[in-house]
Amino acid sequence: MTEHSANNPIEGVLVRELKPNIDHRGELVEIYREQWGSGWRALQFNAVFSKPNVLRGVHVHATHHDYVVLIEGRMLLGLHDMRPASPTARQSSLREYKGQARWGVVIPPGVAHGFYFMEPSVLLYGLARAWDQTDEFLCRWNAEELGLSWPTRNPILIERDAVAPDYASCCADFEKVWVRLQEARTARSPV
Repeated sequence: MTEHSANNPIEGVLVRELKPNIDHRGELVEIYREQWGSGWRALQFNAVFSKPNVLRGVHVHATHHDYVVLIEGRMLLGLHDMRPASPTARQSSLREYKGQARWGVVIPPGVAHGFYFMEPSVLLYGLARAWDQTDEFLCRWNAEELGLSWPTRNPILIERDAVAPDYASCCADFEKVWVRLQEARTARSPV
């Protein structure tokens, strides 16, 4: 098993290759182990089943990591760094993943993410905190500033993603919370 960020130019995003154990019965793939030491711990897992041409997101969280493993199908994972002081601030990445649980991706707080599914797909989605809508900031999926070239002009979206705010509004809302959290962390840190 290997972990690296070289496959992704966004600071703090970890891409872990998941190695299968294969025998005459089939295979077993270990998809998560707390001891891997990625700096976070999963508290909630969801299975997400998507039809072709579904786009989920683009969302960003201020307080929790996400961990995604595509179990079956094909998806494009779009990422955009919204952290103001990050070395990769405002940089984007769009990468294709194919199923069979070969890669796990850790997405840190402050990195916006969207998932586009090209075929029927199953995504395992882990959260470091229980899902909380007050910690989910939405951005219009096709905002030019995201730098994400989705392969569709008419994806299947849920209503709240279809009417998501523009990039500037999303950034402003996110940064208010992000800056407050960073100031609180600094105040708690011993000097």
